[in-house]
Amino acid sequence: MQSIPVPPELDASERVTITSGPHQAEFAPGGGGRLTRLSTDGHDWIVPLTETQWPAGRWPRAGCYPLAPYSNRIRDGVFGFNGARHALQSVPGRPHAIHGGALHQAWRVRDQSADSVDLALEQPAGVLGWPWPFECVQRYRLDARGLSVALAIVNRGETPMPFGLGLHPYFTAERVTLHARRAWTADADGLPTGSKSAHVRELRRSASGCDTYLSQWEGRAVLHWPGGHQLTLHADPAFAHLVVYTAGGSEFLCVEPVSNVADAFNLAAGGDARTGMRVLEPGARFSATVLLGLEPPRAARS
Repeated sequence: MQSIPVPPELDASERVTITSGPHQAEFAPGGGGRLTRLSTDGHDWIVPLTETQWPAGRWPRAGCYPLAPYSNRIRDGVFGFNGARHALQSVPGRPHAIHGGALHQAWRVRDQSADSVDLALEQPAGVLGWPWPFECVQRYRLDARGLSVALAIVNRGETPMPFGLGLHPYFTAERVTLHARRAWTADADGLPTGSKSAHVRELRRSASGCDTYLSQWEGRAVLHWPGGHQLTLHADPAFAHLVVYTAGGSEFLCVEPVSNVADAFNLAAGGDARTGMRVLEPGARFSATVLLGLEPPRAARS
């Protein structure tokens, strides 16, 4: 099968906005189905994405993009499944296949109202070498609680498909508190080599940065801002893994609810049963939901 390259550049100039009370969310369907801004009364929960074009492999560290049909890296872009070897194409500047092809393609608005929007992608077989066609939908809803997103994927191929899903938000928060009971050790390439019991309670932006793989995190994490704003992330049990990433000296903190750990397909093939890799039968559908609970300081709510 011939690999289909991703577009050399994305056009994120068209924006779609939804609102509910003081909350506002903006999206760029053509820019990889990204959430480009999330704010409450002028407070930006996520780093605003103002760029309108960028080349594949050099996306802005801003906004929030979907991860499909897998999250994070696949070592050397190669994995085995059901007795077949699959070689994926990496985007320029990336030594490993990373995050899937969904963030590099234009999505379409399938439905929209004042406080909700559905973004859909129909990816044919072969994009970046991924051999299965699939459909992915992001269903966003804003209400008094905050922003919820239901991620769904359908296998449009004729054979079972391994997969994973997730979200990659660049929060403006300084730290996150949680209780994760398993941590994954990683090598110099940022790829897990195994996991161990742990008790991780807090991670924060720092001069050294971090790239931390966690699981058994109870589906709840609280992000904190200096002025008292808090965002509580609630995730379905399907998002059993969490990535916390920040670059040294940066002004973002990524807290990424995902269904699989990095390199899950290869680790699962090696016998690790904790990777979160799932298999979708032909025509089958899978969905899971994340809620970003938006909590302004108490003084702002009174």
